[in-house]
Amino acid sequence: NTLEERNFSEADGRYGYWSSRTGSRIRPRSRVDGHVYHFYRINCFIPIILPPHICQRPSKRTVTNFLSSMNFIDIQSWWEVPCIAHFCSLFSSTFKLPEFYIEELEEALLTDTDAEGEVVSTKVCTALKLSELIVALLKGCDTLAPISSQISPSNYQMFLRRLFREKCQAYNVENPFNTDTDFEKLPLRTKILILKYLCDFRLDSEDVCNTISGYLPDSIRLEPIGYDRNGSSYWYFYGTRLYREDRVPGKSKASKAATIWQVICFTEEDWRNLATKLDNSTNQKERALHEVLVENFLPKLSKLFREQERKRRARLLEHRTSSRIRLLREKQQQQQQLEEQQQRYVRC
Repeated sequence: NTLEERNFSEADGRYGYWSSRTGSRIRPRSRVDGHVYHFYRINCFIPIILPPHICQRPSKRTVTNFLSSMNFIDIQSWWEVPCIAHFCSLFSSTFKLPEFYIEELEEALLTDTDAEGEVVSTKVCTALKLSELIVALLKGCDTLAPISSQISPSNYQMFLRRLFREKCQAYNVENPFNTDTDFEKLPLRTKILILKYLCDFRLDSEDVCNTISGYLPDSIRLEPIGYDRNGSSYWYFYGTRLYREDRVPGKSKASKAATIWQVICFTEEDWRNLATKLDNSTNQKERALHEVLVENFLPKLSKLFREQERKRRARLLEHRTSSRIRLLREKQQQQQQLEEQQQRYVRC
């Protein structure tokens, strides 16, 4: 993804800009103190206003934090992320996958890690480790089944490359992991594609047919919960978020690239505001969507948000506890090694 950057000028004030947060147009600005940078993402301009002192001499830390915030905008506009999370949620028990919410997957993808999977730069704290998720998916693939016991968070990349070489060649698709670069150092978009492919490859295993036969068709099939007058689709995967898929004007409906995905409901208030907005609509599609929201979602929202927060806190506590135990064990091992060295020195 290339980043297109230009300074704001009064000539640009003729146009409105798309807000990825609210899903609406922003009024044109004729004059802004300081500079405004417009970042082109998924066929839309997102205005970011920076104070003059930052624009004159931005520090490396400022630029890094700014690009991180842009990554958050990016990751919420890619449909693959909620699809990966939904797949793992649906088959978490059957495939023995770690449990997590979409937000936790995003945080894990945006958290830098080293080759051992340890956090290097902790901007967000999350209980999910991508290495553990990848290992769980790899162990279920038939190709690696005979050696699944050898796969661990410290060596999974070797097995991941092996699987992708075989599967991508078999399906005649471009291999996104055809590189010597470590997984955690790959671009964000590439990481997401690798995870999506890996979920697809997991479904090739022989045990899947028997597994899926025990699921109700409606629990596996994912469809929009409704539409609006503009032809936008509203998607609920699981958790507390609602996504909207917008058609790009002038693009072919058959093209996947002709849509813009965004989160339109983050909070309980967002859900209720959307229902209120659709309440007085005379459009048949929007009336149907309003009915679905009022009957199937609004009564359960408070419980959903409380349950998600409870589970998130529990997983964070478990992660911190396991990290302390691991550090304590490492310290004990180092102390034991030091004592053994001292004993050998005394004997000599």
